[in-house]
Amino acid sequence: MGSHRTARAVIAAAVVTAITAAAVLIMGFAWRGAGAGRAPVSYNAVDMRAQMLDNGDLRITQTFDYRLESRGTPWRQMFQQYTLSSDRLTTISDISVTDLTTGRTYTQDDTVHSPSGYGDAGWDSECAGRWYIADITQSESHPDPFDPELDALTATAVGEPAQTKDVEIGWNIPSTRSAKSMRFELAMTWHGVATAYDDVVALEWEPFSALNSTPAARVTGTFVFPKGISESNSWAWLHTGAASETTRLDDGSLQFTVTDLPGGEYINVVVMAERQPTSAVSREQAGRMKQRILEQERQEARIASNARQREARGRLIIWLIPAVLALLLVVGALIGAKRACAQGRRHTEALEYWREPPDMSPAAAAALITDVMPGIQGSRDDRQMTSTLLSLVTKGAVAIYPGSAAGYRGLDLSRADCVSIGQLIASDPRREADAAGMCTLVIMPRVYTDRAGLQLCRSESALLDVLLRASERIGLPVFDFGQMQAALKDWRQGYAWLRGFEDACNAEYQALHATVPVGVGARMLGGAAMIASWLTAFIYTAAVGQIALALVISLPLLFAATFAAQVSPRQAFTAQGEAYADQVGGLMRYMEDFSEFGDRGVFDTVLWGRYMVYAAAFGISDKLMEQMERAYPQLADPEWANVHASNDSLVYWSARRNRAMRARGGAFGMHGMHAGGSFSSMVSNSFSSVGSTIRDAMPQSSSSGSRSGSRSSGGGGSFRSGGFKGHSGGSGGGRGGAR
Repeated sequence: MGSHRTARAVIAAAVVTAITAAAVLIMGFAWRGAGAGRAPVSYNAVDMRAQMLDNGDLRITQTFDYRLESRGTPWRQMFQQYTLSSDRLTTISDISVTDLTTGRTYTQDDTVHSPSGYGDAGWDSECAGRWYIADITQSESHPDPFDPELDALTATAVGEPAQTKDVEIGWNIPSTRSAKSMRFELAMTWHGVATAYDDVVALEWEPFSALNSTPAARVTGTFVFPKGISESNSWAWLHTGAASETTRLDDGSLQFTVTDLPGGEYINVVVMAERQPTSAVSREQAGRMKQRILEQERQEARIASNARQREARGRLIIWLIPAVLALLLVVGALIGAKRACAQGRRHTEALEYWREPPDMSPAAAAALITDVMPGIQGSRDDRQMTSTLLSLVTKGAVAIYPGSAAGYRGLDLSRADCVSIGQLIASDPRREADAAGMCTLVIMPRVYTDRAGLQLCRSESALLDVLLRASERIGLPVFDFGQMQAALKDWRQGYAWLRGFEDACNAEYQALHATVPVGVGARMLGGAAMIASWLTAFIYTAAVGQIALALVISLPLLFAATFAAQVSPRQAFTAQGEAYADQVGGLMRYMEDFSEFGDRGVFDTVLWGRYMVYAAAFGISDKLMEQMERAYPQLADPEWANVHASNDSLVYWSARRNRAMRARGGAFGMHGMHAGGSFSSMVSNSFSSVGSTIRDAMPQSSSSGSRSGSRSSGGGGSFRSGGFKGHSGGSGGGRGGAR
């Protein structure tokens, strides 16, 4: 019993966890997709290479892989903007633009064309395939011409008042509605970038500034020193707040990778090399800067490290608080489930067999066997209704005969006997066919004259009231189940009578005091833990974008919470309940194994009639009939059954039904509701549909209550492990986009 419950709990937990895992993945990918799609223009990837020349200039090659979203108007122009400053970048020259997607090399245009002033055909024929450089210091919408030689700034020393200009390098593409990938190479030379001090040559290269609004999924770069400079006499730092990694090669080159660069985040490369005697850097400044730069970078690295620690602690708190809450709830649920399982375990050794009808009504037995042996065949409601009806038959309140009521016109079934009815059916093939799938119910006269003498229990009396109301609607005390179903189809008050029967069944079961509720706390804690696990999964996935945390933390907690909620039993047997459980469990086993006993004694139709009542309550009517025929083979003899089994209609009609099935394969069974042999099986199948009909007619307002019972941002502080959030404002201050 416990193993079945455990298996069901594992399956339920696995299903809930799998569904949640799928939801987490879908939500996570949707979140990432939405995050990437917020910008109309973005970079799939950017690759950069900067070669430091002997004179302090930089030869830069940048490859941009653009993603363009549809926006209603076509895309026609890509651009990169830079800030010239007399103390760090005086001009930009030697520019070339190549469309790597098509292989086309763009040509320079002295005119800056406005994309809005052309149609698609005019733009593609007159403007596309050309690049320009313009001065946008005064206005981006009205740029001025820029000549890299004539308009270059005059170099000044660092710290002196500096002149600045903003320039834009742009290139005109064919009109494009949208594109998942368009790759361009921009090559250029930056002049006057480095400054030579007495001991070192230093520069800062800022390909992306804080003013850049175009996000990039991935940025890779390489900074190469002039010949003669190696890792031993050079230093390099990467400043960025995005996730990054850096590597120094043996020749001193700095390689870096930045992932998920958002708009508004900068990349600033700071490099320094020992000054060589042959240095040709044009900008010179007296003084020694090596230690000052080293100390500045160390201080900025410490500040960035402390900021990362604070940020990481904050993230950990955000991550851990819901996880710890969910974990505490899960632990409490598991402890509660363990205690509930211990309470629900039988404390006495179950009786192997019990030979007498149990000390309870059939309806109570049908409810109790469900707790004793979970997974019993048939619903509890149907077993209660069928067993109670059969009990009314054994007590003489009603009688049941095979066939429809129309086949008995002119007969007084209240005085008929089983043998004469059986002979009547056997004499007419049409009656035999009719008897195969229908039953006729007779309200016996004693119900009207001496109901108290029937000694009915509460559930039996309540069901008898339902039958009496059906008889009143039909207008006769004799009716078949087909007539009953038709009469009750539109009986909107029938639910009240049916509820009276159900309440009576519940009251009888509760009066046994066989069980007490257990595991309420475990299920409540398990439910709360499930909610907390779902919330953590939502927080990790949607709020902080960490799908891995949801998969590693939330899903195991959800599995454990669901398991705890499902594995906990709802009822535990009391000491008195265990005695009752022994009776119903032992009687069920006795019925199923009856043919193996050698001390059966003389066939007792009264006892077997009650056995059949409780067999219906246990859902084993067919099994009981098989055992009875094995134990008493003489039941197969019609003459013997007419003499010894006719006192109990349930036994008699079940035996006759089985004989007919074996003899002809049709009558009394093959055209009926079931291929099973017992008469009570057919009664159960017919009568359960009556209850369904009444429930279907129940008003909706009356139906309720009818039953009781990343990586870390910024990388490391060392230039070998990653970048840190140092100062920005290096040469260039790049920002790009498209229009």
